[in-house]
Amino acid sequence: MNIYLEIFGYLGTALVLLSMMMTSLTKLRIVNMAGSVVSMIYAMLVNTWPVVLLNAGMILINALQLIRLKRAGRKENQPPTTPQEETK
Repeated sequence: MNIYLEIFGYLGTALVLLSMMMTSLTKLRIVNMAGSVVSMIYAMLVNTWPVVLLNAGMILINALQLIRLKRAGRKENQPPTTPQEETK
C-alpha cells in the first residue's frame, strides 16, 4: 500500500483520538468532524464502505450537534443542561 495513503489514514485516526481530549464541546465536535472527514476519504480510497458509512454518520451527528449548540447560545465550555436543571 502507498505509504502516503497510510499516513493519511493514520492522520484521520489521530484527529478523532485527539478530539476525545478536548474540554470544549465545540472544539471536540469540530476536530472530531475533521478526523471523520479524513477517515472517510481514506476509507473511500481503500474501498472499505462500512467505514465510509460510519464516518458519514459521525460527520452528520457532529454537524447537527454543532448547530444545536449554536442555536442554544451556550458558551462552548458549558455542558448541556438536563431537564431537571432547567426547572429549578
